[in-house]
Amino acid sequence: MERGDGRDGPLAASEALFRMAFEGANEGLCIVDVDGRFTRVNEALCRFFGRTSERLLTMGINDLAHPEDRDVTPRYLALALAGRREHFRFEKRFLHASGKPLWGRVSARLVRDGQGRPVHFIAHVLDVTGSRRAAEERALHTRTLEALLRLGRRREASLPELADEVVAMAASLTGSRAGLCAVFNPNRRGMDLLAADPEALAAFGLPPDVASFHMSSVGIDSDDWPSLLAVVGNIAGSGGGDAPAATLRRHLVAPVSDGASTRLVLVVVDKAEPYVDADVGRLCLLGDGVIAHINNHRRERDLERARSQAETANRAKSGFLANMSHEIRTPLSGIIGLTQMALSMSPRPELRENLEMILDSSRSLLGIVNDILDFSKIEAGKMEFSPVDFDLRETLDRTMKPFHFSARQKGLRLATRLDPKLPDTLHGDPDRIMQVVRNLVGNALKFTDKGEVAVSIRLDRPGDPMRVACAVRDTGIGIPAERMPDLFQVFSQIEQSRSKLYGGTGLGLAISRRLVEMMGGTIGVESKPGKGSVFSFTVSLRPAQEARREPAGQDAAAPAGGFAGLKVLLAEDNQVNRLFLRHFLVEAGCEVRIAGSGGEALAHLGESPADVVLMDIQMPEMDGTEATRRIRAGEAGEAACKVPIVALTAYSMKGDRERFLSVGLDDYVSKPVDVEELFAAMRRVLSRAAEGSPAVGHVRREAMDMGYYEQRGKREFALEISRLFLEESPAVAAALATAVAGEDWPAAADQAHSLLGMAVPLRARGLAEDARRLQGAALAGDAAAVREIAAAVLSDLDDVQRAIRDMLDAAGKAAK
Repeated sequence: MERGDGRDGPLAASEALFRMAFEGANEGLCIVDVDGRFTRVNEALCRFFGRTSERLLTMGINDLAHPEDRDVTPRYLALALAGRREHFRFEKRFLHASGKPLWGRVSARLVRDGQGRPVHFIAHVLDVTGSRRAAEERALHTRTLEALLRLGRRREASLPELADEVVAMAASLTGSRAGLCAVFNPNRRGMDLLAADPEALAAFGLPPDVASFHMSSVGIDSDDWPSLLAVVGNIAGSGGGDAPAATLRRHLVAPVSDGASTRLVLVVVDKAEPYVDADVGRLCLLGDGVIAHINNHRRERDLERARSQAETANRAKSGFLANMSHEIRTPLSGIIGLTQMALSMSPRPELRENLEMILDSSRSLLGIVNDILDFSKIEAGKMEFSPVDFDLRETLDRTMKPFHFSARQKGLRLATRLDPKLPDTLHGDPDRIMQVVRNLVGNALKFTDKGEVAVSIRLDRPGDPMRVACAVRDTGIGIPAERMPDLFQVFSQIEQSRSKLYGGTGLGLAISRRLVEMMGGTIGVESKPGKGSVFSFTVSLRPAQEARREPAGQDAAAPAGGFAGLKVLLAEDNQVNRLFLRHFLVEAGCEVRIAGSGGEALAHLGESPADVVLMDIQMPEMDGTEATRRIRAGEAGEAACKVPIVALTAYSMKGDRERFLSVGLDDYVSKPVDVEELFAAMRRVLSRAAEGSPAVGHVRREAMDMGYYEQRGKREFALEISRLFLEESPAVAAALATAVAGEDWPAAADQAHSLLGMAVPLRARGLAEDARRLQGAALAGDAAAVREIAAAVLSDLDDVQRAIRDMLDAAGKAAK
């Protein structure tokens, strides 16, 4: 007995210690038999499952498993009993007595008896529900952010497409079975369905083909959207797929608005667990994304509408300015022409002075018209530059010539000085440079009553490009210091009083500043009140691109008899312009016939040929462009097809020159017609005709220049790029024709750009030039010019394709 007592004492103590540790543990402990049934549980495990120990001892461990995790425990028990893994650990879901899912981390070991037979399992169950849910929340938060980012990147998606994605996101992020999205329609005071799952519609008793419904159908009974709260229905009905339509399931309705006109509801249904505030937050975030998409598209539509209206207004303004230019320039052309005609008749001195005053006033009025047109072009970004080689001295002398009368009338000395270091011939846009000079000289003469106005031009920096500086110095009234900052601003004038002595539009200096800046220079002024001013500017110019050649027959005004015997057809509907133009043409030795319309011009050419045609653009019945097209098409006879035609026009907006030349006109003279400029244009076209060059619109230029590659030993490369061009160009031509037919000018510009890029490697200069003009006209939205130039481009393309085929055929024959 004593020995037995000695043994029993330690065992009893050990048993008591085990019981104390087992029962007092803060974490769940249990003993499970080999069939998986509880034989012993502690208080912590009872709390974990929400059941008494008596109840648990009647159950098996797998009776408490979540339905989706019931295969986990049996799998581990089988592995242990088979001797493959007697100690194991896993995490799985269980069900609390309340039905709430729990996560437990199970650690278990198989216990065997002395003979190695399995007796039971000792298991430790740790509640990890909190950490699991925290991880799930983090993952859900990440998924929500990713969903919002995807939503933000779907700017181009249509609203129904976006709504479909949002419904899927809403169901996924809230763990719901289905959802729907609808937007408030203020006209119907109801909701327009954007996207929905059939189960979501059935949950609210809505038919599957519903397009709109009343807000009350989803539990919204107020119009005060900013104050609306989410509608949460956490009392689930039968909820299954067989539930009757009237049985409302567990659901969440989130109303979202932007505080203004956009209102939206996002609805989800059939979540396994009750909906919580986090679910509401996620739906609101998704709803905000949809509203942002709606508002962005609305803003884009508004911007597109505003852009369209602005373009319409701009086209109307351009049309108005073009018409105004024509309507003012045409009578001005008559006034200036008749005045010049009268001056050429050697009038007596007092009459000459009056005529010179008329001429000076007319030119002043023309300057105002030009300022308004130029400002409009600059404002619209359509100011164009035409760099050419020009004689600086000759150009400056021609520019200063009209100012000599004004200077003489005021008793002023007008001087010009040129730096001898300047080359005789430069490359740039002489018209724009001299426009600045005219503005500055005109202002200097206006504000100077005694002394002189001096223009000096010097080489400021040699090289290519070189910098040329021009200064206009006067001894006039000067400019107050406080007025200096306003000088180059639009509509700014030094003289602000109502009783103005000097007048002006206030545009000249602003235009000059913009022109100078566009030519890579700067403009500034130094002045002292009462002592005069010095306006100076710089421009970037290049050396002449070609060796200087003396023009045939001199490039001065043609003297009487300079065009002796030349047969000229003058197509002009304005009687005054006909009178003075005929006078100077006859004086120059021309035989002149008159046509009052395009139709008459065709008839005259059909009856007898002409050496040159002067064609007014705007005439009744048939205008000059249409008449030119018909002449080039042979309607006036084969002999007249190549007659040189010079356009006479009062139009001066961007694209006009290209439009006129594209129909077959050879040159272009603006109204009011300067007689010397007209004679120079006539000599140019006659010179080209004498050299055998056809008319510009009728020219058959060399399609491409493969000699460049031949000389460099790259014949095979030339053949390869030619083959590629032949393969790819038909698709571009078809796309261009489609764009022009559909009036899709941006697409036409893109295709022109493609053709330009394809033409340059072939050195197809004609195609490249016309493609560049087409791109410019398309970007400017000039429909008439696009249609006309597109025809020339497609014709050029045919020529290049034909030349390539001929070249490839020749190469194939040579290879044989």
